[in-house]
This record gives sequence, C-alpha cells and structure tokens, in this order.
Amino acid sequence: MAQFETQHLIIRPLRPTDHDALQAMILEPQVVAYLRYRSIQTPAQFTEVFKTHFLADAKTVFGLERKSDQRLIGFYEFHDEANTGVLTYALSPSAWGHGYVAEAGQALMSYAFETLHYDQLEAHYASANPRSGRVMAKMGMQDFGEMDTFTLDNGELIHVMRYALSKKTWLGTKSA
Repeated sequence: MAQFETQHLIIRPLRPTDHDALQAMILEPQVVAYLRYRSIQTPAQFTEVFKTHFLADAKTVFGLERKSDQRLIGFYEFHDEANTGVLTYALSPSAWGHGYVAEAGQALMSYAFETLHYDQLEAHYASANPRSGRVMAKMGMQDFGEMDTFTLDNGELIHVMRYALSKKTWLGTKSA
C-alpha cells in the first residue's frame, strides 16, 4: 500500500476509522454537488460504498490527512478508463482554499504514471465550480474544453469541462 507525504498532507489508503469523517463529507450536498457520489443520500448507502469501494481499493483511492492535526480532510482517487486515470477528489469545506488538492495531485503524478502505468490523467469539473478547473491547471493539466452537459434535479444545466495531462507531457515537464 502506497503512502505519500507532502508539506501539509499525508496521502494514504483509507482506513476503517475514516468512516465517519468521510461519511460527513460525502453526505454534505455542497461537497458532492457535481461528483459521482451525489446519489449517496443515506448513511447506509455510504457504508456500502465505503466497504466496497473506498476501503477495497487501496491502490487507487487515498485519504488526505492534514499533518498539523492528523484529521482526514478529503480523498483523492483514480478511476481506470483504458490507460487513463480519471481523477475524482473532494475536501471537507473547512479545507477548501488551502491548495491541498493541487498539493496532493502533484505528489500523485509520479505514482499515477510510473506505478499505475497510465498514459494519461484526466479530470472533469462542472463549469459552475471554476475553482476546480483552476486546481487542475495548477497540477499542470491542460484545458480541453467542454465534454458533456447534464441537468441537476433542480433543473440547473451543468457543463462538464475536461482537463488532461499525458505521460509524455508530464515527462517533458518533469525533466525541464
């Protein structure tokens, strides 16, 4: 099981003791408003996903623990799609705006390309959340524009934007 340290974070596999902190994040509507986890509405639904996904895949799912207080503040994961690692990440609202996602992303680039052997990393964000796009740019990803649209239950039309980084580009940047 891989574990990484950055200036502010310990990036590690999730543990059973992370259940409550992660549940609080996933059941917070503003945290998951545009994520694949927005359909999880109850503690029972979360517990099932926690067991079958968050705990089951220590190779591609990581907790973000803040060093200063050893508190789980978020997660970061890779979803496999034909030699591409599609990123999903979320932070508790109290951790927003501190650069933690970009810090974790930078630390996980080598792991994604060299250990998981992805040819490309990709991340998507809702145009209603432009801060997420700025995080992707900070991680060195390139803007590839709109890839899809969907409508939220409240009728809001969401434009899904795509950022990507190829292994070749990453290697060139890394060696520069």
